[in-house]
Parts: sequence; structure tokens; C-alpha cells
Amino acid sequence: MSDNVKKFIKFNYVLLYMKYHTAHIIFDNNFQWKDLEKIFPDLLHYFIEESRIEKTDSLNLNSIIEENMIDIKNNRKPEGFNREEKLRFYFNELDGKKQIIIIRDKAVPNEDIKNVSEKISKFLNSKKIKNILEFDKLYYIEFKKKKKW
Repeated sequence: MSDNVKKFIKFNYVLLYMKYHTAHIIFDNNFQWKDLEKIFPDLLHYFIEESRIEKTDSLNLNSIIEENMIDIKNNRKPEGFNREEKLRFYFNELDGKKQIIIIRDKAVPNEDIKNVSEKISKFLNSKKIKNILEFDKLYYIEFKKKKKW
């Protein structure tokens, strides 16, 4: 086996099992927050299920959905699910792009971020909400601010 083939295999193996700090589901330029109106409850339930977050009385999912739906119906950025749990799911605008950010509660990279965000991205695409998925963009933005590019 040539050195180039070995490097290619090693590189792809690393990508397959890579763990990330953050995931960014970036919506296309025509996206409006109100586009989430019909799917937000299902989206949040899907995130909770895929993240394996335990449904308890203290979670109070109905009030989280209600609070977010008020913003969505008024075409304002919703909060998402920003609770102290295994994963957080919140909405943001970075570099003028609307997006969902999925981040782990602890600063340690985790493969759940990759798995959950890929499923959320596919879910959104199945609902005709175009998006692209990127990883660890927050660290790039912080680095860029420090260097003042």
C-alpha cells in the first residue's frame, strides 16, 4: 500500500470518529424564524429524544415550546433549549446567518454532538428547511476576533 493511500485511510478514519465541541446548522439566506412555526414542537421533541435527555417534571417541555413559539410566530429569534442538560440547543445569528447551535454542557468534545446534529439537519431537510452543517465554528470565530482578521 502506498504512503498516499495510508494517509487517506488514516485521515478518513479520524474524520469518521472525530468528536466536536459544537455543531452549527446554518439556514439558507431566505430563511425566516417564522419558517419553524409548523415544525418547532416536533423539532424540539426530536432533539430531546435523540439527545437522550430524561423527560422529568422539572423539564416542563410545554412551557419551553410555548415560550419559543411566541418568538417564532413574531419572526423573532427563539431561545431553543438552553437548559443544563447533556446537550444544549439554541438559536443564534453569527456573521449574519441564522442558525441552530448544538453544544455540550461541558467543554469536552463529544461524538453525540455529531450524531444528534446530523439527525436534526436531516429532519429539517425532510421538512423542506434548507441548511448546511458545520462543526466547531465558535472556536474559529473566537480565534478570528482575537487575531482581528
